[in-house]
Formats: sequence, structure tokens, C-alpha cells
Amino acid sequence: MTGEPSTSQSVEMRVPPTAGHLSLLRTVVGGCAGREDFTLDQVDDLRMAVDEAAVQLLRHVAGDAIELTVTSDEDALEIRVGAETKASQPVIDRESFSWTILQALADELDVDALEGRTTVVMRKKRLPDLQAEDPT
Repeated sequence: MTGEPSTSQSVEMRVPPTAGHLSLLRTVVGGCAGREDFTLDQVDDLRMAVDEAAVQLLRHVAGDAIELTVTSDEDALEIRVGAETKASQPVIDRESFSWTILQALADELDVDALEGRTTVVMRKKRLPDLQAEDPT
């Protein structure tokens, strides 16, 4: 560490675990990605990824909220969607179609399941600014 201040910023949100509130999660992620100069395709990918992760959590939720954290750094967004879940079965099986969808939409993907809480962690890297590299 060089002692420089961190450039990461986070936005956090909690919504009731109902299908009607998932649109709020998509909107927040889309707004954060747009503000961070992600392409429209990347913004759409992130919205779909958050929706898929939240739907899977919703099927297993045991608590009173689904939580979203979007953290921005110099080259990527990290999105965490989590909730208290029933411990009897995994929220997303790594052999499932949902896992395949999430892998296609995010650059990095993981699911943390600890002590009755599951968090889907996704990371999307910002594409390089091609206009800044164009010498013409």
C-alpha cells in the first residue's frame, strides 16, 4: 500500500424478498454501471445477471431482505447479491442453467454460502476506452 486514498465507491440497498422489488435491484445496478461509463451491452448484462441471481435467492430466501452491494474501482464493478437462505440446498448449482447464464454475463463469478447466508458475487471489467487509444 502506498498510502493513497482508495478510489473504490460502494452503493448498498436492501429490498423485501418479493419479485416486485427485483426491478429496483436491476435499476440500481444499471445506474451504477452507466455512471461508471460501462457500455450499454455491459449495463444490460449486469442487469440480467443481478436479476438471475436475485431470482435464485428469492427461491431459497429465509430472511426479510435481499441485499445488493455495488462496488466500483478503477477497472471493474463488483456486484454482491445476498440473503439469508435455507441451508438444506445450494442456491445455485454450478451445473445448472442459471450458473451458465451468470458465467456468460459476468467476467468473474462466485457463490459464498456461509452459516445460512448466500451471496452471489459477480465482477464485470470495464472495457478499455478505444477512443483514447486511437491516434487519429
